[in-house]
Amino acid sequence: MTKTIRQATHEDIYKVIGFLVKAGLSTEGVKNTIDCFLLVEDTEGNLIGTLGIEMRDGTGLLRSLVVTPAFDSEEIFTLFQEIFKLAKEKDLSRLYLITNRRASLNFFEMLGFQQEAQGLVDELKDFVHAKQLSTVDNLLTMSLHLQS
Repeated sequence: MTKTIRQATHEDIYKVIGFLVKAGLSTEGVKNTIDCFLLVEDTEGNLIGTLGIEMRDGTGLLRSLVVTPAFDSEEIFTLFQEIFKLAKEKDLSRLYLITNRRASLNFFEMLGFQQEAQGLVDELKDFVHAKQLSTVDNLLTMSLHLQS
């Protein structure tokens, strides 16, 4: 099955929100940052994956990674490569992610992310998504410096 990755538009807002709600994720801030989301669609145009960035002052925080079971690790890798391109287009110098899934650490390290010493770094304190995750147990923050 052919999958297409594309940048979301304002027409995609409710499609993305519905997809995130179905996955049990917060949709706060999605409407204001829809152009910072990538969508993965199948040949019929069905949404089967998403990944977004919340941005502030040259810094980005990844959010809302949702993929259906049909995704394999190579396709997730491709999705991350595309989000890195989008981050560079948006002139971000650093990209963060927050997770409590230690099983994912090797994958994120393979992508170039490095674990931060503290759970939630000060640079993220004003990010909506970081505030929502600040109460999660075993929180890990990872960062990636983006090259121009």
